[in-house]
This record gives sequence, C-alpha cells and structure tokens, in this order.
Amino acid sequence: MVKRIGLIGGLSWESTALYYAMLNRLSAEEHGSWQQPLILVDSVDFAEIVAFQRADDWAGATDVLVDSAKRLEAGGATVLAICANTMHISYDEVASAVSIPVVDVRDALVASIKERGASTVALLGTKYVMEGTFYSSHVERLGVKVVVPRADEMDELQSMIYDELTQGVVREASRSRFLEITQNCRARGGEVVGLCCTEFGLYVNHDNAPWLFVDSIEAHVEALLRF
Repeated sequence: MVKRIGLIGGLSWESTALYYAMLNRLSAEEHGSWQQPLILVDSVDFAEIVAFQRADDWAGATDVLVDSAKRLEAGGATVLAICANTMHISYDEVASAVSIPVVDVRDALVASIKERGASTVALLGTKYVMEGTFYSSHVERLGVKVVVPRADEMDELQSMIYDELTQGVVREASRSRFLEITQNCRARGGEVVGLCCTEFGLYVNHDNAPWLFVDSIEAHVEALLRF
C-alpha cells in the first residue's frame, strides 16, 4: 500500500514550511538523495484560526481542522498530522472524524524526551499550550513532568509568537529574552527544553542552542517518517 502523509497546515505557514522541508531532508538523509515522502498539504487560513482562538471558540477552530482532515483523507492521505502544537486541543475530534491514523505531536515529544534520558520538560509554547491542560496533562500521563514559565513570561512568549514569529519576524532582542525565559524554566527543574511552538525553531537549532532541547517539529516529523 502506498503511504502518503497528509499535513493540516497554515497554522502558521512558516511552521508548515518547516515541516515540509524537514520531512524531505530527513527522508533523504535516511534513504538517499532524491528519496522524498509522498505529501499532501491542506493549508487553512490562519487568520480564521486566530480569530477563533481569541474568541475562545475552540469548537469553531476544530471544525476548520476536521474539514481539512476530511479533504486530506479524500485526497489519498494514509496518515495525518496537525502541524501545530496549540491545535492539538482538537486532536480527539480530528482523529474521530477520519478513518486513518493521526500522529500526535505530544506522543512524539515525550518519546524524544525519554530518548534523551530526561523525565522533566520546560514546556514553551503559546499561552494555550502552557496554561491549558490538554497538553501538559497528556505529557504527564506519559511519565514526563512539566515545568512552565511564570505568567508574565507566558505573556511575553505569546507576543513573540503572534506579533513576530507567525508573521516571519525574528528579532534578536526577542531571541535573547526567549533564552532568558528558557533558562529560568531550567533553573526550576526543566531538564530538557520542549520547543512546543512550531515557530520556536526560528530562534534556536542544533547549531546554536545552549541547552538540551526537543524541537516538536523534528520529533513529529520523525514519528511521521517512522509510520
């Protein structure tokens, strides 16, 4: 059976581009030049999603993702991924709406943390991820303790994500502040840093990160390719 990855994208387009690039790059590294996975991308309107988020209308946002998942399945996808940590708040509804597997970024994150021999993660993402229980409770049920930033630091990270990163803006001052907030979480017990906003890879990577981390996109992509 031909396997085809379906990506629910546009959440934001910057992170979807990172997913696409990493899927192809890691596949080529493992299987050789020109070896590319079969991929379908359904890119939704992020402005619509943000409006639903700010109105606390998660049902409305979920409907958009469910429609996207159905289009991807109808188009021939054999496995799906929601290309955003925050919108895993809709994971159960999306998974129930289709007959094909949906690879969960939270499961992939925990697997990568455990591979590094850690049992505690500094969870960095949107306020929805850091404050809500849909993400941290799932991670802790799988055996990894979660440490989150202070409330004021969460506000700063939220601004970096929505006012800058999701609009393609990467400021050095914001990156420096991001590193400070991360270090504060590590000082409070976060053994490994969880980059649980898909845009945080625009700040740090394997070449410049000063601490052990798991990039949620990389973990998710690796899980998709293993599937």
